[in-house]
Amino acid sequence: MAENEVKPTASSKAANFLEKNKKGLVTVLVAAVVILAAYIIFASVNASSNAKNLQKIDEISYALTNGSASLSEDELAGRRTKALEDLAAYVKKGGVSGVRANLLAADIAYQAGNKEDAVAYWKAAANTGKKSYTAPIAYFNIASAYEDLDKADEAAANYKLAADNKDFVMRAHAAFNYGRILEGQGKYAEAVEAYAKLNDELPDDTFAKLAKTRIIQLKLDGKTE
Repeated sequence: MAENEVKPTASSKAANFLEKNKKGLVTVLVAAVVILAAYIIFASVNASSNAKNLQKIDEISYALTNGSASLSEDELAGRRTKALEDLAAYVKKGGVSGVRANLLAADIAYQAGNKEDAVAYWKAAANTGKKSYTAPIAYFNIASAYEDLDKADEAAANYKLAADNKDFVMRAHAAFNYGRILEGQGKYAEAVEAYAKLNDELPDDTFAKLAKTRIIQLKLDGKTE
């Protein structure tokens, strides 16, 4: 290297790189901006769509219940049928509007005595909003409906799903019902285990105290050690 030749510094190397690759860097930057803009537009449109869907679902609910106290059973049945027809466009949607639509449809079906249909709607609500606070509510309702349908295994499984959610406000109730179903099936050891878990985790809850009494009674009856 000649004596007077200046060695390139780190900053000059970076400047040269930027100059040589300016077009490519600008292209990448433009692409990133386009992607970000597209995401913002999508999020905005999605939020607007959800808001419109929720408003429509609320309108369906209002039409179903407004002044319903004075209606005959036939008139109520007509309203339920109309509501389910109107909800058909929303129960298959994702997100919060899909959850809301399925919960309302489940309630309508259950009130009409169509418990299998109600279970299907609650399952859809739970699957659509797995991480939502509504999921354990759906599981609890599914379990209750399965009890009515004399499907103990299915009832127990769904009570357990509800009880396993630590944020569920009726967690203790679900846990007790899980143990109760097992006890009713003659699965005494499993029932005691479920009751004991409830008592350990939520000792001050009324259902935990009930669980403790069931453990004592089962032991007194010689059904478990």
